[in-house]
Amino acid sequence: MDSSSIRNHNERLVLSLIWKTGNIPSSKIAQLTSFSAQTSSVITRKLEDAELIIKGKPVKGNVGKPYLPISLNPDGAFAFGLLIGRRHAELVLVDFLGQIRAERSIYYTFPTPERVLQFVRNNITDIQNEISPSLHSRIIGIGIAVPFELWKWSDVIGVPREEMNSWKDFDLNGEISVITLLPAISANDGTMACNGELVFGQGSVRNSFGYFFVDTFIGGGLVLDGKLVLGHNNNAGAFGTIPVSLPNGSSTQLIQKSSIYVLEKMLHEYTGQQVFQDKFSKIWYEQETIVNNWIEDTAKGIAIASVAVSAIVDVPNIIIDGNFPDYIRSKLVDSINDWIHKVDTRGIVPPKAEEGTLGSRAGAIGAAFQPIASQFFIN
Repeated sequence: MDSSSIRNHNERLVLSLIWKTGNIPSSKIAQLTSFSAQTSSVITRKLEDAELIIKGKPVKGNVGKPYLPISLNPDGAFAFGLLIGRRHAELVLVDFLGQIRAERSIYYTFPTPERVLQFVRNNITDIQNEISPSLHSRIIGIGIAVPFELWKWSDVIGVPREEMNSWKDFDLNGEISVITLLPAISANDGTMACNGELVFGQGSVRNSFGYFFVDTFIGGGLVLDGKLVLGHNNNAGAFGTIPVSLPNGSSTQLIQKSSIYVLEKMLHEYTGQQVFQDKFSKIWYEQETIVNNWIEDTAKGIAIASVAVSAIVDVPNIIIDGNFPDYIRSKLVDSINDWIHKVDTRGIVPPKAEEGTLGSRAGAIGAAFQPIASQFFIN
């Protein structure tokens, strides 16, 4: 595939239109883009020749001749997505529709550059080989989701500061490009999780929302009028830094109240053993009392932060997701809505918390879409 052939603005416009509609009659493309019928036909033929779109079987309409629905070809393009978390990493390969074709994950006590690079080295070829060799040339890049200033807060989660400081001057994009032989794009992990939800989840029915992702540290993102908000430092939606009050009257960051590392600490105090997230598959139901207490505390913090977010940007919904099972997410959302009703919301329309749809892979999926969007769609 000659990627230069799809950089034309008009071609991007047509691809974006097909993306948003799912499939569309060829006659509608000219109508919705204001192209002439001839121009529309030339563009769609070019995209079809590049195997970026496919035409379906004729569909009989209510009136007139049958029409040919046009949709994106799932095999038209692929991209890798890499999530680097404080306790785990995810590597996915997604197709042109954002569907995961292959994935790998790893848990660790803390990330180091070499640990992450080795994870990519060990898995990139195996993941690539899960699609046909004839499609390998259609893998166009790798998007990376990584926490802003990853090396900070090392003392909070009990990891060696000198090890984490190795991230400070590390050329992440460059090193990943050397391994994958692909261009790399990196962005904040919370922002990329929010991007995943915008493109492949609630974004199809929610035009503006705040987004919280509960992981080792809680993070987030913001969508306004259907667009992901990046901010001056590409770090908008860093909701983990929102101050929340403590019972003693002091305040702390939301990170230190509504994160999974807090549950790790609670489990350590109860069991006397260090329990990290790689063991959480059983913890969620085996330690129900502790987990429920954590859900309640976490929900209270997020509810207060959600009201603050709504007071500033007037979003009607707060989307909640995280690195936990779906039923935990459901319980957390119910508890957040209960707490929102207890918070003084005079002066605003209280937001409603809703469940996200992508779970632990949200950041990797959102990151993987970045190379695809940058080449094929109008942002």
